[in-house]
Amino acid sequence: MPARSIFHRRHLCTAALAVATLAAFTHTLPAAAAELTPFKVAMVSSIDTMPYFYAAQQGYYKELGLDVTLSTNDSGPAVVTGVLNGTYDAATAAAFPILIAISKGADLRVLAGAVVIRPNTGNSSLVVRKDSPIKGYKDLEGKAVATNALTSLTVLATKIGVKAAGGDGNRVKFLALPFKTASQSVAQGQADAAVVINPFGVEAEQAGMKIIADPIGTQLPAGAPYQILFTAAKTAQGKAAQFQAFEKATQRAIEQLKADPQLQRKLAVSLVGYSAEVAKAVTLPEYTTARIDPGAFQKYADLVAEYGYSAKPVEVAKVTITP
Repeated sequence: MPARSIFHRRHLCTAALAVATLAAFTHTLPAAAAELTPFKVAMVSSIDTMPYFYAAQQGYYKELGLDVTLSTNDSGPAVVTGVLNGTYDAATAAAFPILIAISKGADLRVLAGAVVIRPNTGNSSLVVRKDSPIKGYKDLEGKAVATNALTSLTVLATKIGVKAAGGDGNRVKFLALPFKTASQSVAQGQADAAVVINPFGVEAEQAGMKIIADPIGTQLPAGAPYQILFTAAKTAQGKAAQFQAFEKATQRAIEQLKADPQLQRKLAVSLVGYSAEVAKAVTLPEYTTARIDPGAFQKYADLVAEYGYSAKPVEVAKVTITP
């Protein structure tokens, strides 16, 4: 699985800000808090993972006895390895690469994340130039489409869209480019279209390009997890109480964020590093405190296998757990 497989909506230009923010969350605890249990989670600072950073900022994890360290890591294989060998207790990711890892034998367990797939909630953007003749999915046949990796959720969703429109997704020429470069390649005429995630879709639109579809939000099963929390099977069993506390604190943060969209936009600047212009325009995610919808998740896993990313569908009921 390529290291650049889709994991999250990341803003590559604000890494320094994200690291500085994380440092504030993971400072050395005072002696009075020495009884807190360490709990290490790998993720990237993004609008999708914002509830975790907000919960840490507000002290919700500490209130429930956890000394949570949120570590940034943008490499899919490295994160999976780190979870399996105990470097991390858990990590967040898009469900797509984790289903592939499980299908190849990784002994992982999946828990509900903070974001689900819904149309028009900013899951992804199919970007073209304003004067492009491309109006829909079928027009992508024979065209060059840039996205972050060839084995990625963006490619899967686009192929599903092309097929649904009566076309052949295998006739689309996908180009592997970082998200920011992908949208720039369209503006420069090096690619006919790009499939990106936020904030890159908003940035492309603000630069004068046009968004004509949301492949992930419309072509994957509605209600399936966009982002998940995953852990090693042995960790899930040995740290059940910690996972329960982590979920409870995160859900508290999610409820506050859902109730205050303006707070989300403010934190998109201060925690995630979006510009004020992007934060004002970005479509807010579908945060959720619900359990994973097993039916929608199984349909998602079935599509991963149908399009050749796994030898057979992962039986999600066997790997999904509730703290």
